[in-house]
Amino acid sequence: MSNSVVAEILIETLNDEPCELVKLHNGLIIALTPTALGCYRDQLSLRDPLGNGLLSFCALAPQQQIRFENQRCISTYSGGYVGLLDGKALLIAPYKVRLYPNNQDGLRGLNCLAELELPEIDVL
Repeated sequence: MSNSVVAEILIETLNDEPCELVKLHNGLIIALTPTALGCYRDQLSLRDPLGNGLLSFCALAPQQQIRFENQRCISTYSGGYVGLLDGKALLIAPYKVRLYPNNQDGLRGLNCLAELELPEIDVL
């Protein structure tokens, strides 16, 4: 068993924007683009024109957007923590994903920039 809820990191393009996908061990996909976070039932759901596989979505305000470099935004991950290249931190918990401006705020649960609901299923 892995010590991480993250099974794999994938590079994608979504709506003509760079996108990194965080695939969880349960098959859920968390999509990060410069302007939004989304939770999808699986990777095939990203291309569903009706959006049937989109479980939750959170648009990011311009000052909270995620910086990408060479189609990537993720620098590291461990457990439920995903570190981003611009210093932001994404924390994955059983029912929520939260984006913080930095690691310290994430550890303290302060200044949450965005929150994405996850379905009520085990993320491990």
